[in-house]
This record gives sequence, structure tokens and C-alpha cells, in this order.
Amino acid sequence: MSNDLRGRGAAFLDFWRERHLCTLTTVRLDGTPHVIAVGVTLDAQAGVARVITSRRSRKVRLLAGRGGLDAAGRVAVADAGSRVAAVPPTTSGAGEKPSVDGEMPGRPLWNSLADRGVEPVGGASVAASGRVGVPVAVCQVDGGRWSTLEGLAVVRDDPASVAEAERRYAERYRTPRVNPDRVVVEIEVTRVLGSV
Repeated sequence: MSNDLRGRGAAFLDFWRERHLCTLTTVRLDGTPHVIAVGVTLDAQAGVARVITSRRSRKVRLLAGRGGLDAAGRVAVADAGSRVAAVPPTTSGAGEKPSVDGEMPGRPLWNSLADRGVEPVGGASVAASGRVGVPVAVCQVDGGRWSTLEGLAVVRDDPASVAEAERRYAERYRTPRVNPDRVVVEIEVTRVLGSV
């Protein structure tokens, strides 16, 4: 199946090139959405959206937790050629208060996605289509124009993936600051919603 989104038209492609702040939605253990402001880039030909972030960010921990961890404590990826961000599993801590976003620090961040039709296989989540990743959505709005990209996310930390994400981010937004802990959330787009 081709993920090429170029056929969606010039208005769609232009909208995803314009400089707009976006949101990334992941799901907490309790099933509530975790929505955070991010910069998103879209490779329309490959059907891949990218978000650069730090490996210790909440979004990376939620993705690691929702997709399961492999034996090395990493989110598994579709191809073995790319390494993914190591996220150490955590344990429950007594007397801890919820963080700003409502998560309990120290609690394990993994559970099954079976209720959403996604089963952990070898440390990754595999949808019925055979694709690997954790269900997420990115969205951007400008007045009455809006677009949401739903898809399956993996977290990568190999230098080539991070460099490509930084290059694309610099084209759409600005050159990102130096961050040795940078990783990239790669989202294979599976559905597009919106007015453009």
C-alpha cells in the first residue's frame, strides 16, 4: 500500500509546509489523551510525519509505554536498521504526587493496546495491517483550515533519522538548538482528516 499523500492536492501540501504550531496526541495509561504543542514536518511522498523531541520527554515515555519495551528497554521499530530511543522502565513510588500533566512519576508506563486492535509483538505494537507503531495523531489549525494526521508512531535515535528530522524541521520552522538527547517520533500516516 502506498502512503504517498501528494495526491491530496496543493492546498493540503502547502498547509503542511506553512509555519504552524501543531499538537501531538498520545494516550495515557488511564485512557485519557495527552496533548502537547509540537513542531511537525510532513514527508508527503513517504507518508511520514516527524516530531523532534528529547528522549526523556513525556511523549517518548508514553509511546514507549503504550507500545511495549523490548529487552533493551526500547520501543521496537519496523526495520532493524534503525535504533530507537532507550527509555528506562520505571517502578511505582510511594507518596509521589502527579506531575503537571497528571501522570504519576515512577509508575510503569506500559499496558496493552488489545482493546484498540493493536497487540504487542516482540516488543512492538502491530496493527491488523501488519504495520508497527503506537496510534497517535498530529493536528494543526489556522482559522477555518485544519488538518489531522493519524498514524502509527515509533521513536528513533539513530543519527541518520535524527539528522533528517532536524533538516526538515529547519526547513519548516528554524534550525533546532543543539540537543544530544534528541530523538525523532516518526509517524506512518494511516488516515487524514481536515478541511484542506
